[in-house]
Amino acid sequence: MLTKEQINSIKRGVPEDNDRMPIILGALGDPGRYRIFKILMDHHDICVTDIAAILGITVSAASQQLRVLERIGLVKKERMGQMICYEVRDDDPLVKSLCRLFS
Repeated sequence: MLTKEQINSIKRGVPEDNDRMPIILGALGDPGRYRIFKILMDHHDICVTDIAAILGITVSAASQQLRVLERIGLVKKERMGQMICYEVRDDDPLVKSLCRLFS
């Protein structure tokens, strides 16, 4: 049986309810989103139409997947005229850690 001190020590190491990691891993559990994230890790500022062409999917499908990645904070978008391009958020320490893990 654990002592009170051991229990408190373990409690401090347990992530808070607001931990983003389960949400991020859930999103990256989708093979399409994981492939898109890997593409963006290796190539900066890729537009939606390019991602669709690389993966052989519709622009609409690529856009939906990118929207999910953006919503959870893995990527950011930038409008370049009529095109919308995405890149990995390199200003987020958690995203940096994921990039190191997946590279």
